[in-house]
Amino acid sequence: MKYIKKEYVKFSIVGICMTFFVQYGFTQQIWYSEGEKSETKQTNFDIIGRYDDKVLIFKNNRGSCYISVYNDEMQLVSNVDLGFIPNRIIEYDILPFNNFSYLFYQYQQRNIAYLMAVKIGPDGKPLTTPFELDTTVINYNANNRVYSVISSEDKTKMMAFKINSKNEKELLFETSLYDENLGAIKSSNLHLTMNDKFDFLTDFFLDNGGNLVFGRGRRKSSEENISQFYLITKPQLSDSFVTRELKFDGILLDEVKLRIDNYNNRYLFSAFYYKGRRNGNIEGVANSLFDVEKKEWMVQNVIPLSDELRADARTDNNVKTAFNDYYIKQIFIRKDGGFVMNAESLYTTSRGGGGFNRWDMFGNPGMMGSPMGWGGWGMMGMGGFGNPLGRGFNNVTRFHADNIIVLAFNADGQLSLSNVIRKTQFDDESDAMVSYQTINSGNAIHYIYNNYERRDVVLSYQSLNSDGKIIRNPTMRGLDTKYEFMPRLARQIAARTVILPCFTRNQLCFARVDLY
Repeated sequence: MKYIKKEYVKFSIVGICMTFFVQYGFTQQIWYSEGEKSETKQTNFDIIGRYDDKVLIFKNNRGSCYISVYNDEMQLVSNVDLGFIPNRIIEYDILPFNNFSYLFYQYQQRNIAYLMAVKIGPDGKPLTTPFELDTTVINYNANNRVYSVISSEDKTKMMAFKINSKNEKELLFETSLYDENLGAIKSSNLHLTMNDKFDFLTDFFLDNGGNLVFGRGRRKSSEENISQFYLITKPQLSDSFVTRELKFDGILLDEVKLRIDNYNNRYLFSAFYYKGRRNGNIEGVANSLFDVEKKEWMVQNVIPLSDELRADARTDNNVKTAFNDYYIKQIFIRKDGGFVMNAESLYTTSRGGGGFNRWDMFGNPGMMGSPMGWGGWGMMGMGGFGNPLGRGFNNVTRFHADNIIVLAFNADGQLSLSNVIRKTQFDDESDAMVSYQTINSGNAIHYIYNNYERRDVVLSYQSLNSDGKIIRNPTMRGLDTKYEFMPRLARQIAARTVILPCFTRNQLCFARVDLY
């Protein structure tokens, strides 16, 4: 496969979002919220989204939960107290809809873990009283989630599930499927056989048909690449799992990413691969597409990445090891069955040794709650789950996030475009300010990240247009140097609008950025 550098192959991003006219001479506007003395770096938050002219942000600050309501210029309108939530919650999940959102929260009272739900209106106020979805008897103090909550892409189905790993070779699943009004559709108890502690599960997804989809992989030891991998599905009304093996000859897989192609009723599995030896070098990308209706693998291909792309993408590595620090961060599915993949160079350096290696983040994912009881499965995935950034070390650790490679594939999983977004980022003892976030404006994808310019950290962005060209945009206007941005935690709330969390004088605040 020849790396395309000068002659770009056109591809459509229309399937990801609505189409908008994109100008190369972008201008932008930015508004900042005022920092609150009580809201610091220890405040947990979740950007819910925009409703009419209001932006809603959920906050959990020192045991107090509330929703901050901002206007279009990021001025605080009100803080809606959620006093019905206990002071100590185990975990929470927010699923936004067009005119409301669902807030799910978990807490423990004595030896009972509760999963509760409440409907939140566009003004941040509860539309219902909290109601109980499920309870679990546990014999330990839970510090991490007992339940996981996921939804389908079209938001017509939601599922709450929990996994009991008391017997590590026979996992017990309890799943509850709901409609968009949280009306019960189907509850199931299922068993899944695991070989040993080196087996692992991937992220869990719910397709628009209400089918639970995930993967199970196997390593021979904690520092081996994946030697076996299986697609596992639970049909909407079934009480059993269906397992299908995914086979590739002569290669071993790295972390496998799963995405649902609801447009074409297919499941996509993508991974970097190695040529069959432990601790080897990443050679390229392996893609597999499963046709749900035909119940068979329709596409299985192995795509080596060229030396030209390696030379373009490498940072401090040589050409052979150019991709060894790269991790698949995002996959966008297009309506025509093609997809766009972003992979970022992520690594750590540490004084006195103890640095990071690829296999540290995998090993045995284990349970996020008690290892001998109910819990949400430790999932390998994008963002905070399975992200190599955010790991703790005893020594002084520097977190690095460098170049992004962009790979576009057609409906058959063949490479049609490749390009590199160049950046160099680092921060000590925290990964909050490094990495990036994307804004999809229809026929362009914009990459927002912090960049160093003359010892100052400034917010920058580059754009990938529909011809596959990288446009390096001018430095954003209206930036105030007293604000430190956290781009990877940002949320897109409109076609060209993003809410960026930031700090000023150790106070948490938020910025609204509009690209035109």
